[in-house]
Amino acid sequence: MDTVEFSRTVPRELVHRVSLTEVFVTGVLARDEDTLDVGMQIPRSHAFYRDTAGCGHVYDPMVLVEAARQTLIMLGHQLFEMPFGTKFILRDIALRDADMAALTVRGMPTEVVLRCRILRRFHGRKGVSGARLSYTALIDDHAAATLECNMSWVTPTRWQAMREERRAALGLPLHAPFEAHDAERRIPTAQVDRKDPANVVISPLHRPPGEDGSGTARLVVDTGHPVLFDHPLDHVPGMLTLEAFRQLSIATAVEAGTLPSASAVLTGLSVRFSGFGELDLPIVCESVRTAGDGTDAVLRCAMKQDGRTIADGELRLTAPPRTRS
Repeated sequence: MDTVEFSRTVPRELVHRVSLTEVFVTGVLARDEDTLDVGMQIPRSHAFYRDTAGCGHVYDPMVLVEAARQTLIMLGHQLFEMPFGTKFILRDIALRDADMAALTVRGMPTEVVLRCRILRRFHGRKGVSGARLSYTALIDDHAAATLECNMSWVTPTRWQAMREERRAALGLPLHAPFEAHDAERRIPTAQVDRKDPANVVISPLHRPPGEDGSGTARLVVDTGHPVLFDHPLDHVPGMLTLEAFRQLSIATAVEAGTLPSASAVLTGLSVRFSGFGELDLPIVCESVRTAGDGTDAVLRCAMKQDGRTIADGELRLTAPPRTRS
């Protein structure tokens, strides 16, 4: 049987990365019209996806989310023949049933087969304008997680019109800057299970009076971050939004006593993106605990700018085995 390629990464242009080290996809093999196998390798060392103070024995499932995102961009170019310069818009993304045993760090980098199924092709006046894919992340033929992703794409002209319309509605200059509006003070690394302060993306936690199990923080946007801003962007990237939700959820759950410590693995998420996050206006993140038993916590999150929700969803955090009582 043919097998997917693992010996090299795909060209960085196919996944909209500049740094070669940020390309996780290694190849694609079509099984049938709607089913493809995509290879990826999880590095044992990574400045962002392996920067954990307490979960070093488990790979961060967020790297699977990034690989799924890269995969859909790659297929947009290769399978759906979208030209370079096309703008891709992440609509929603989900991770379910992340298996910590399957994601245990080993003595060699871990190879993953993302078995992708095209669930739907979205059509516009000029052909396919987006797609929804489901993924099963296979490690040694064992399902380490399932994912789902919905992305659409538009021409550069349409993108510019959308961006200018949004900025005009906010009373901002039509041409968006490529730098954040200011530098926020960051929450201490220990409260979000990070070692490098540069990877902290929220301000100190604020707990609204009388609201047990909830928390708010400002988004910290560092446009010089080598991973989250691998290349210049005029808006808040989706992966920064997801990381802010994760960090705020950890801090909120620990503060509420739902988790024993900030050492927690992201074992599930479902997030919808409903608007652009502008770099030159403050952004507030909110989280509310909805369930928890001391080893798992489920929280609802929202990101708001100028009073409007631009992203919202639900996250599940699980204490790794060694921290359980």
